Amino acid sequence: MYELIAQNKYGEQLKMTNNPRYVITDVDGLYPPEGTINTTQVANTDGSVFNSSRINDRVITITIAINAPAEANRILLYRYFKTKYPVRLYYKNGTRDVYIDGYVSKFSVEYFEKKQTAQIEITCPMALFRATKESSTEFSNIENMFTFPFAIEEAGVPFSYIVLGEQKTIINGGDVETGVVIRLNALGTVKNPKIYNVDTIDHMILNVTMQAGDEITINTRKKEKSITLLRDGVMTNIVGRLEAGSTWFNLLPGDNVFTYEADELPENLQCTFIINNQFEGV
Repeated sequence: MYELIAQNKYGEQLKMTNNPRYVITDVDGLYPPEGTINTTQVANTDGSVFNSSRINDRVITITIAINAPAEANRILLYRYFKTKYPVRLYYKNGTRDVYIDGYVSKFSVEYFEKKQTAQIEITCPMALFRATKESSTEFSNIENMFTFPFAIEEAGVPFSYIVLGEQKTIINGGDVETGVVIRLNALGTVKNPKIYNVDTIDHMILNVTMQAGDEITINTRKKEKSITLLRDGVMTNIVGRLEAGSTWFNLLPGDNVFTYEADELPENLQCTFIINNQFEGV
């Protein structure tokens, strides 16, 4: 069993499965998309030399039978699948709960068949499915020490203490490499925050001094790469503060270990990783 929901650019949703208005007879394009392999032939040599490869756009084709009243139900479909406009498809089965964004490239109707049918073609420039729920991992640099039962000695007892250089495992539950959103929040002054991938030694260093209340958002996802600073309600692009030699992180499927620090006052810095698992097919 599966569930398919379409969402138009206005945020309106249409449940297409278990809907008395429609019967879906086929959904094509849910498998891994095609790729293009670029090679060069070399004179007097068998075969060719690999140059590069890429994933092509995904094309999803939905074939649907329209129940009576056919005209009213067909026109309702037009509201959700407008040619050239964006549409989001949510797909859920026994193992995956994902969505994909695309554009309606074709909407054809067999008007004069005994059972009226429609075929909707959706082109998805970002060919990978994304999990509907993001997962977040927070680096807590404060460890609680206060427990019950308790007794306070004359010298006093610590309620908590600050842990520096903490490492966390960020799990990519998808089946392809993916970028990540990293949020840095300053509780006080922080100079030059640094983030490290412990496994690969890749790093991102920002040459910036953060103030209390500042939030830096780093997005390393494909086609979305950005670094912004939110200060006193004003958003500023600070990509130019990224130190030369820094790497835009890509998380491998499975475990990825990260840590963070700063040149000065790292105890004032909080770090959160937000990951959206991606899949080639469902």
